[in-house]
Amino acid sequence: MMNYFPNYYSIEDIFVTQEKVECKVNTRLQRLGFLDAGAETEDLEPGRTINLPLWYIKELKVNNSYFTIGVPDIYKNVHKAVCEAETTHIELGRLHPYFYEFGRYLTPYDRNHVIGRIIFETLRQRVRHLLDISKNDGESKREHRLDNIESKLHEAGLRTNTQYINWLQMSGNHIRISQLVEEHQKKRKRAERSDDEGGDETDTPSSKKRSTM
Repeated sequence: MMNYFPNYYSIEDIFVTQEKVECKVNTRLQRLGFLDAGAETEDLEPGRTINLPLWYIKELKVNNSYFTIGVPDIYKNVHKAVCEAETTHIELGRLHPYFYEFGRYLTPYDRNHVIGRIIFETLRQRVRHLLDISKNDGESKREHRLDNIESKLHEAGLRTNTQYINWLQMSGNHIRISQLVEEHQKKRKRAERSDDEGGDETDTPSSKKRSTM
């Protein structure tokens, strides 16, 4: 099932939260020097830059005093295209397969409010293009052209467009029994079959002979 909001058991959510994010250390952190491969002391000194996984960052408070979250380069590269309203030619899947979800997680930690504006404007500019290619047979979709969410929207658009065309041509206008009713009918048939088999066993000759004796 397609679900816009990731959940704990979502493989896609696990892939997104495994991404490393560049962070600047703001205060001295004792005995955390192992987080920086180039650290010469056992403590993590202010001003150092380290990479932390997203699953750890999202557990921190937004206004934490320990780290400053940096804006990933993928969003800096898209920023110019957003300003020029030319995002349809960008291969988001090549930049990051989970472009929107990754940015959605980082938005609360972006103190300059850049990431949220970029992902909003990017999708706003590309949604019309998604609608256009969804009306085709899918040949316009290239391997790295769309990110994960856009790919799902494209597939949903193709299905919806096909259903709409079938409806117009009356080729799919067939009344079908709902799954709930069908399951109920199967259960009733199984119950009737078991009752018939039970009745046959009680009417065997041996049982009749015992009854007459």
